[in-house]
Amino acid sequence: MISLQYDLTTYRKFQEDLAAFLGAAVTEGILTLPPSAGEGTIRLLELPDGTEVLISRFRLNHPILLERRRDDMEFYTFCSEEITDVQDFSMSIGTDRFRTTDQLTAMYLTSFLFDVGYLLPGGSQVRSIRVLLTPEWMRRYWDLDQQQQVLQQYLEMKTAGVLYKKVDAETRQIMEEILGQPSRTGSPLLFYQSRILRLIEKFFHWMNESFSQQTRPHLDISREDIERMRRTESVLIADLAAPPTIRELARQAAISESKLKRLFRIVYGAPPYEYFQRHRMEKARVMLLTGKYTIKDVGYALGYANLSNFTMAFKKVYGHLPSDLLE
Repeated sequence: MISLQYDLTTYRKFQEDLAAFLGAAVTEGILTLPPSAGEGTIRLLELPDGTEVLISRFRLNHPILLERRRDDMEFYTFCSEEITDVQDFSMSIGTDRFRTTDQLTAMYLTSFLFDVGYLLPGGSQVRSIRVLLTPEWMRRYWDLDQQQQVLQQYLEMKTAGVLYKKVDAETRQIMEEILGQPSRTGSPLLFYQSRILRLIEKFFHWMNESFSQQTRPHLDISREDIERMRRTESVLIADLAAPPTIRELARQAAISESKLKRLFRIVYGAPPYEYFQRHRMEKARVMLLTGKYTIKDVGYALGYANLSNFTMAFKKVYGHLPSDLLE
């Protein structure tokens, strides 16, 4: 298991840090993965308008866990990617988790205001286009000041799951035009800029249609209640070894216990304790996959004095015992 936590400031810095971590070198903006990690490349492009882009084409030989720590900067990452040959891929944005055993081909947007994590199993093949978007870029190309509510709604609705746009025929064609270029190509940067702008345009058009004031998903609660549940969720999973009681959560939110349960289920799709357990077991799974901890270490770290209770809780969520995962 390769595990890396990092702070993202620029893609150039990320590429350099990743190369140093893997014991590889960056040549002419291209990081070639060493055999110890996999095979393929991660290429940095700096477009004429100053936008940074990472174009990745690689296959992993070993599992990798990448965790980007949150930041207070108002930056965004646009992703258009295809992940195939997947056995068990998971992604987290903030406190949300998305997990699949099927291939993923999608476009989505993340904010620096949330932690983001990716857990890719060995054998996975990744073809990805990632664009670092500054507030200045968003205002220039997307009229951020006018679209702020749409963006906020999209980011808020991640509470219902990681939201992404599935790739359609035109999007796939654009991705192939970009990803199909040789790593060391003479194609002008304007070639990439025009096609990347089209990808982002399609995504923002979908986001406008899906999350405008007129068409946004209807929740039977107010924006104030959504924010109240966001604060409640933060308190709930702040310590995965010791969950607060419903009474404590209701007191913190200044509402009744019954109302808290109802609102939490509407926003997060599950009762508070079930939601807590999913995150607790996901943390356990990630810890075990790093290879740094024993089952006993993980169980005790997550508040289980009785390890048999931990193994049964793990099996209830994943359908198999922690020991099966290690095998």
